[in-house]
Amino acid sequence: MRIHDVIIVGAGQAGLGLSWRLTQSGVDHLLLEKGEIGRAWREDRWDSFCLVTPNWTITLPGAEYAGDAPDGFMTGKAFIDHLDAWAASFNAPVRTMTEATALRRTDGAFLLETSRGPFRARQVVLATATYQRPRLPPFAGGIAGEIQQLHASRYRNPDALPAGGALVVGSGQSGCQIAEELAAAGRETFLAIGRAGRLPRRHRGRDCIAWQRDMGWLDRTPDMLADPALRFRGDPHLTGADGGRTLSLHDLAATGVVLLGGIADVDPSSQGAILQLRDDLADGLAVADAYARDFRRSVDQYIAAAGLAAPPPTLAELSGEPPTNGPALFSPEKFDLRARGVSTIIWATGFEFDFGWVDLPVFDRFGYPDSNDGATGVPGLYCMGLNWLPKRKSGIIFGVAEDSAKLAARLSAQRPAEP
Repeated sequence: MRIHDVIIVGAGQAGLGLSWRLTQSGVDHLLLEKGEIGRAWREDRWDSFCLVTPNWTITLPGAEYAGDAPDGFMTGKAFIDHLDAWAASFNAPVRTMTEATALRRTDGAFLLETSRGPFRARQVVLATATYQRPRLPPFAGGIAGEIQQLHASRYRNPDALPAGGALVVGSGQSGCQIAEELAAAGRETFLAIGRAGRLPRRHRGRDCIAWQRDMGWLDRTPDMLADPALRFRGDPHLTGADGGRTLSLHDLAATGVVLLGGIADVDPSSQGAILQLRDDLADGLAVADAYARDFRRSVDQYIAAAGLAAPPPTLAELSGEPPTNGPALFSPEKFDLRARGVSTIIWATGFEFDFGWVDLPVFDRFGYPDSNDGATGVPGLYCMGLNWLPKRKSGIIFGVAEDSAKLAARLSAQRPAEP
């Protein structure tokens, strides 16, 4: 069996970025992808999805954004086309529809078992993205059978849902964006919120991502966090739709979305039709508001310390704050799905990582790869494109250029000498 110098597991932006650099260096390598190129962008996003980071963050090596709207937001479909064209431009050696099912070391090399047979490599890179498996609450199976349930990764558009109201569970980016779309389509929409933060889209004349870059937030490393578990905290809600806007729970409520506290369980006496709610709606709103205030304060302090000339915030930039005379929020203890006409529950409850197929001692107490600048404790096994490995930006598009350059240089230096 042929032994490749490098096998990259995953052909999203991270895997393709590394492949592009290895191609330039003439390193023998192969990418294995369980679906099509950019599978998660194709399969896990709804039809109207837009990137939440501006186009200028698309600094992919060999595929840098070159359009006339650097401060705009590419649609998900346009980004898929971008990945396809990029892969074709350097004839990326991708084996699609090839799922890695086991990885171990044997006979001085790595053996990858896949859905299309085994592969061997001297070096392996895990570029699978951080999360692979949709997360659902354990009580989801107890909900009445006539209520359609789907994870947010399976949601496509309002017309694809059965008639009736919709309950969206989770107030991160996906949950809030989906709730907004459903309400705009005339659906009776309920949103059970969590403790996600809110980022103002713009503050003092600039996008929030630009401020995070300049303040060094995207270059933070895990040791800077108060708790390692914060690596897996959900992203604050934000949207790139309509040119990018602040996404606010208060604004959603003003447009008719009914906000609820978190779901604790299914009422055991209701035949799966009544949900028990937590009394945490006010707390969830306060967390989102505090996150936005803290971000603005951090930017203001940075501007002052650096002596920058920046305009004061505009009224539009301050959107999303609690209304001074808004309606009182009612947080019931129970929510009757049938009485409220809910036909669909959309679980915007995030994903879990799943590296159980890697039979090597490279994981921390969370089951997450433990690495030093991308290198694991097993020589020849690396990670790329995963959140906080090694930096906050490593799991987003903007981190690919830097991380791929470093890892490609390392892999090139360690390949066997030419005979």
